[in-house]
Amino acid sequence: MMTSPYWLLPGLMLLSFQWPLTGALYFHAALACVPLAAFAADRHGWRGVGMVVVGGSLLPFGLYLPVGSFPAEPGLYLAAIALAALLASGWRVPDLADRFRPGFGFLAALLLLPLHLVVAREGLDNGVDIDVSIRLLPILFFLLFLLGSARAPVLSVLAPLALATAAGLALALLDGTLLELPRRIGYRLDTPADFLTGAACFLAGRYHRELHEAQGPITPLPARPLGTCALLLVLWGGYPAWHFLVIQAGEHGDLLRQLAPVGSRLALPLAALLAGWCYRRRGVAGVICMAAIVEASRVLLAWSSANLGAPVVAFAFGALGSGLRDRREGTHTPWHPGRWVRLALVSTVSLPLILGLEPGEARDLLLLALSVAAIFALPIVLRTLLRRAGLWLSDAARQGWLAITELTLLLLGLLSHLQQALGVMVGIITMVRSELPGFQISPGWEAEVAPLLGIGALFYVVLLLTALSAVLDRLPAVTVSALTLIDWLRGRLSLGSMGARQEREVTVESANAAGWLCSLTRGIRWVRNALLLAAVGATLLLMLDEFW
Repeated sequence: MMTSPYWLLPGLMLLSFQWPLTGALYFHAALACVPLAAFAADRHGWRGVGMVVVGGSLLPFGLYLPVGSFPAEPGLYLAAIALAALLASGWRVPDLADRFRPGFGFLAALLLLPLHLVVAREGLDNGVDIDVSIRLLPILFFLLFLLGSARAPVLSVLAPLALATAAGLALALLDGTLLELPRRIGYRLDTPADFLTGAACFLAGRYHRELHEAQGPITPLPARPLGTCALLLVLWGGYPAWHFLVIQAGEHGDLLRQLAPVGSRLALPLAALLAGWCYRRRGVAGVICMAAIVEASRVLLAWSSANLGAPVVAFAFGALGSGLRDRREGTHTPWHPGRWVRLALVSTVSLPLILGLEPGEARDLLLLALSVAAIFALPIVLRTLLRRAGLWLSDAARQGWLAITELTLLLLGLLSHLQQALGVMVGIITMVRSELPGFQISPGWEAEVAPLLGIGALFYVVLLLTALSAVLDRLPAVTVSALTLIDWLRGRLSLGSMGARQEREVTVESANAAGWLCSLTRGIRWVRNALLLAAVGATLLLMLDEFW
């Protein structure tokens, strides 16, 4: 477990960055900064709040680089800071059940927070664009969540919200006909989907208050949580189906587009939060799978590119919801996200090499998604079957077998492209010896592509060494579990064989105590860290070269 808060700085920056992977794939998970801010404040207090302020400092400004971008999300940045500050201070939400009235402050929030104001857009000579804009709609939704948690009356909150949405809808429909609004100003609370998202945030806040105080049901939201999660997922990912109706509407398509009741990006976090509250790991896994399916369907239907960050957002908010449930009941739900994230990364990197897939193609992308899902499901299925057979693997053994799976995938990917890998390694050696900015690997490769190939090869070797060190670190537990499985398969699970298995455990543990295995593992990790540092340094130098 990481005790230092400084890892939050690169974590928040990586989540804020939008990575264009291929023409059909990109990664952007800025919404996950909100539950990460909650974790930072809960674990590290005001130091965590400071990490959120510094780590997310690029969120308020739009910075577009040749290799990616930091999209402007000032509202999300302020919401993350506000949540972290509230948790660090221990502030308790007051009970406004009998005292809340929609006064000037709330009405001003409904008027001003949905405004979208473009302050400046500037393109620099080096290909970098800067966008300064004000978008505070997430702050409004966070305010609605707090009002729900404070038990504000439903009608006093949702009625003004509906009127503000109707006003924004009217402005959007009249713009360009009876009205001419400035291009730099917009009002983003202007669709039924926005109203439904705000109402869902408010009801989620009321459910959070109920969950925290363990009182009777006060909202219809948790009565049918499975159906509510499904509706929220439709609210998030149902716009492609609505867009089909827009196309069929012909000249009335603009009106139908503005009346869309689906297409809110904030509905996915709410669905994951509710799934974590009610179903914990099973619910979170279900929402992650649905998010992956929806994103893959975007490419298959040629609607848009797929965001690989959507499952990350679902996991982050689902873990937050499960943590709230654990805090109320005094339980602990182990997540171990690192091992599953590593398995997903290894599968995503190695499977295209093994199967010869092109992630930019819709068919290959679907095959890749199904293959990754199968690899994720295989350990769960095997664990269930072993438990039904009366065999229980230790946590170290499970981690060891996952590491063996990762190592096997990486080795198969390397062997399937062994000639190209050797060429890349020769290019790296050539670069180091000659100290040239480009890799002279093959006459058919361009100088601009060669550095990326070399950096990618370094990261691949880092993954390979990480998996190898994980296997060696848990080799005794894996050996014991393998011998146990062999005994079970041979049908010799008698008292004698059980005693022999215990002797094997002692023998393997004493062999591990000799230290040579630990020394070898430590040396591999040192080499891995050195290569990782070299890859990160080369990436930063390449980005600086592109920037200047």
